[in-house]
Amino acid sequence: MNKEELLRIIELSKNKDHKAFKKLVEHYQSYAFSLSFKLVCNEEDAKDIVQESFIRVWQHISKFDIKTKFTTWLYKIVFNLSLDKLKANKRRGCMSTDTEFVKVLYDKLLGANPETDFVNKDLASIIASLADDLTPKQRAVFVLRDLQGAEMDEISDITSMSKGTVKSNLYYARLSIREKLKKIDNIKILQHEVR
Repeated sequence: MNKEELLRIIELSKNKDHKAFKKLVEHYQSYAFSLSFKLVCNEEDAKDIVQESFIRVWQHISKFDIKTKFTTWLYKIVFNLSLDKLKANKRRGCMSTDTEFVKVLYDKLLGANPETDFVNKDLASIIASLADDLTPKQRAVFVLRDLQGAEMDEISDITSMSKGTVKSNLYYARLSIREKLKKIDNIKILQHEVR
């Protein structure tokens, strides 16, 4: 959907055009689901969050500022509802069992060498498992930046965190994963030496 078409559909939706809004939902629901699922790691919860997100979009679309990127506005709604769900369930998520998360990580690590690809597939699974220990904010920033490819300004808008806080959470998320990878590597070296 190009920018002009999006703006036309948003304008129609502001005037309570249900058909136009349906196009908006159809175009963006997979993006919303992907983000929510990566955060809450539960398909039913993610579907509920997406549904609630679009209800809120419908209720507040008249206030949408066309100077704002629509995906940023939508992601902010999805992000906040996902964090609320995590807090309500008093859990951090379950990225280690999230095959979509592992697949995205694997695709990011994919190269031209089949031998390297095999190692990277294992690495993607390990990183997904290690991401379970991140705080919800760290995980959200990690998902938005490293998996969704969002820019720092957009992440700041979505999460309502300052750029410094976004950078800090991303730094600590990456550091946590890196340190745990080092420990795993050291354990493998020790096990190899014992044999």
